[in-house]
Amino acid sequence: MLPKTTSPSDQISFLLRPDGLPHLVWIPVDPVPASRPRVTRQGRVYYAKKYTAFRKQVETLKDASTLPDIFPLSGWLTMFASFYLPSPKKTNRLAPRGDVDNYFKTLDSFNRFLWYDDDQIVCSTTTKQYGDTPGILIGVKEVERIPQTRALPQVWE
Repeated sequence: MLPKTTSPSDQISFLLRPDGLPHLVWIPVDPVPASRPRVTRQGRVYYAKKYTAFRKQVETLKDASTLPDIFPLSGWLTMFASFYLPSPKKTNRLAPRGDVDNYFKTLDSFNRFLWYDDDQIVCSTTTKQYGDTPGILIGVKEVERIPQTRALPQVWE
């Protein structure tokens, strides 16, 4: 379920929560899986057009948004990311196209914005699904220690 927001649809929304609960961030953008970098014969590196347009749109949203004082986060982070994509008119697929790890790679766009670097993320859960409102919902919180694999269900309690 997506958080209700009172901010304009052209801005990133933040819901800061008390200690122990993840802060929620809603990014109103059509998610696109990250593409592989390609190299021209002259040695110039470029990305697919859709991914380049996505990154430009995210930069525009970041510039238009007022960042709360607690961001960027600086400690170890646990997070979840849910990517909501527009439903196609016709499909037999239950989930959107694109590998979920390639959607996760797009979160590099939020380095020095939500966190200093994505290498701070020590535990994550990622989902992709069709939704009425396209966008990315991120829940992120700082942790004092790296959670053990068997203890993952307790991370969000």
